[in-house]
Amino acid sequence: MKCPECRFDNRVGVNFCEECGAKLDFECPRCQSKIPPDRKICGECGHRLTEHPAVPVVDFFEPQSYAPKFLADKILASRSSIPKI
Repeated sequence: MKCPECRFDNRVGVNFCEECGAKLDFECPRCQSKIPPDRKICGECGHRLTEHPAVPVVDFFEPQSYAPKFLADKILASRSSIPKI
C-alpha cells in the first residue's frame, strides 16, 4: 500500500505509514465514508475508487515546485554557486 502523503510502499495490512506515520485510510470523494486503502468500490455509496489524488509533479529545476517560497527564493539566489550536473 503506497502512502498518499510520502508515496512509501508499506506492507499489506498496516494502518499507519511505516515511513512518515500518516494514517492509511481514505475518504470516498462522494459520501466521505472512511475506506480501507485496498478497496476499489465504496461500500456505502458504490462509488468507484480506482482514481487516487494525483501526486504533484516535482521539477527539480524549478525550486518553487518542491520548496516553500522563502526557501525557493534562497535556492534561486544562490543558483550560480550550485554545480551543474
